[in-house]
Amino acid sequence: MINENHELIMELWSRLKAHIPPKERLEVADILIIVFDEFGLVSDEILEEDLDKEILAAVKSHLVEPFDEDEQDDIFYDE
Repeated sequence: MINENHELIMELWSRLKAHIPPKERLEVADILIIVFDEFGLVSDEILEEDLDKEILAAVKSHLVEPFDEDEQDDIFYDE
């Protein structure tokens, strides 16, 4: 079942996207995800939705933690 907050994000984006110049879409998608995330309305489950490339990139940049090589070393060399 789709999360209502995620459905709202996707619906809002689909209505606004046509009015945003292509070169600015990623920036606007980032702003949209940041605002929804600040209000606690975005979860990792949104990655399971069928997202377009701008929203997907914005979600990944804000919700997916970057790979930290130092942490990976700690996992294998913990004593």
